[in-house]
Amino acid sequence: MRISLRLTATVAALVMSAGTRAALGPENVFIVANAGDATSVTIAREYASLRKVPSSNVMVLRGVPPRDTVSLADFRALILDPILAEIRARRLTRQIACIAYSSGFPYAVDVSPAMAGRSFPRYITQPASLTGMTYLHTLLGKGVARWEGEAPAEPAFLAMDANWYYRGIRRPVRPKPYSRADANARAELDAIVMRIQPKLGAGEPAPDVKASLTRALEIGRGLSNRHADDASLMYDLACLCALSRRPDDAMRSLRLAVKAGWINAAHTERDPDLTTLRARSDFRALIAGMRSVRLQVEPPRPFEPGSRWSPAGLPVQGASGRAYLPACMLAYVGVRANTVTEALASLRRSASADCRRPRGTIYFMASSDQARTGPRQWAFEPAKAALARLGVRAEIQTGFLPMDRADVAGAVIGAATVDWKSSRSRILPGAFCDHLTSLAGVMRGGGQTLLSEWIRHGAAGSSGTVTEPYNLPAKFPSAFLHVFYAHGCTLAEAFYQSVAGPYQQLIVGDPLCAPWARPIIVRTAGIKPDMTVRRPVSLKVSVTGAAPVRRVELYVDGRLVSTAAPGKPIRLDPSGLASGIHEGRIVGVAGEQNWRGRTIFRFSVPARARNRFTKGV
Repeated sequence: MRISLRLTATVAALVMSAGTRAALGPENVFIVANAGDATSVTIAREYASLRKVPSSNVMVLRGVPPRDTVSLADFRALILDPILAEIRARRLTRQIACIAYSSGFPYAVDVSPAMAGRSFPRYITQPASLTGMTYLHTLLGKGVARWEGEAPAEPAFLAMDANWYYRGIRRPVRPKPYSRADANARAELDAIVMRIQPKLGAGEPAPDVKASLTRALEIGRGLSNRHADDASLMYDLACLCALSRRPDDAMRSLRLAVKAGWINAAHTERDPDLTTLRARSDFRALIAGMRSVRLQVEPPRPFEPGSRWSPAGLPVQGASGRAYLPACMLAYVGVRANTVTEALASLRRSASADCRRPRGTIYFMASSDQARTGPRQWAFEPAKAALARLGVRAEIQTGFLPMDRADVAGAVIGAATVDWKSSRSRILPGAFCDHLTSLAGVMRGGGQTLLSEWIRHGAAGSSGTVTEPYNLPAKFPSAFLHVFYAHGCTLAEAFYQSVAGPYQQLIVGDPLCAPWARPIIVRTAGIKPDMTVRRPVSLKVSVTGAAPVRRVELYVDGRLVSTAAPGKPIRLDPSGLASGIHEGRIVGVAGEQNWRGRTIFRFSVPARARNRFTKGV
């Protein structure tokens, strides 16, 4: 059956410190440390220093549950809600777009209360991850809209297409919505498929399986009359027809699946459900045609504070879209995971990688472990082609690890255990590497290699699920993560655009790392270093390095206070500010991925300035 793909003066005179980041910058990240864990506080402070995150964007949270897995109620009451409340209290809501958890937090969330009283396919497992639930927190308590005009019943964060920020292959058609009756029928069909699939073999099916096949075929045919534009439905129907010894009907449904956007030629060719079709010339021709299609990857989109997304992956305004909150763990320190030294070394390496455009290679490994490689292998060729158009080298290799390579700028691996030392290869600063295994995010150890192994050997980030997820592509980052990364996205943006159903994915590393971002240079005139500001000052700003220039932002003491259109002056107003030393930041936003450059300067406000003006900035 299907493996679903989508479950679809000048800067020199002003700067104390300056830097370039991608669409998410240090002003957009809120770092959270565990007050009860000294290591957590140390890592948070180091990261804030490395990335020049304003002190206003750092929170030391008390009362963090000292457990690996936290209940859904405690996640909300003791972690998420206090963080969101603090962001509001500090008046940072319109600028924060990412949560960076330091070490010392639970990595998993028990979501069984949200699932109680409902039945789910076997691949909807629990627990969820800390980062996944933070990203999807606005969907808590909301159901999946499977039909028009009805209140859905299934928690939306569990859906394999919960992430509308996801980017994948451009599809020729978009399936129309299911009615309530059709949605119920589709749910019954899915349940039958999941139940009988383990019982299917090469011989004649048992009577109960045969009866279930007949019922599934009846449902599938009925749905196909109204939903031939649903690629996964038509593919399932092709499999059911083939299993029921109806090869002509199977080919007809398979052609409709391809027409609707079914693209996984490798899986189709080896799917045991389609064994009876393999000798047919029209089946071989269809596979050849699928392989010859040049698949186009959807271009990435920058994630902005307050972004909302439509089901089509487009930014929208208002309640019609879904809001998300990207989240990442900076490190996980533990006996089976990383040491403090390894965690800090990784963050320092990743901070040095920005805008360096590494002259390395992305390795897509087609291993013999098809349970792990298979779900993502279909995307290797289009990802390689897309990277080539960006000037980034990629190789598709047979095996488990790239051997004797000193240029690993990223890696997509499929293996339960990884012995990186044996590869004698070197991971470059800024690389994202993962190995699609069921327990890579079980940070206390689950019998398989942990994601922390990649951090240990130099990766800027990695990810893994916190329990057995089943090998659904929607639950893992696709090979396109590396395409989005090479476009200049931050690590966090590239990751969340590559996972359609991220509720179980734990991502660890530096969310701001952006090796392929463009450097943005910000020059400002109108203020001198350490200048005393008694009255409003008009600052003239120029932004260069990429086009178009989107806007200029002014931050005072870490808080966004004003924006200006390109070429327009921006005003620094001391009224309402306490007397003393303040930090100012002027951030330029430019380019296709909203890359950011900045100048950071100090200025002082005398006591009398507060009374001179009555209006705040």
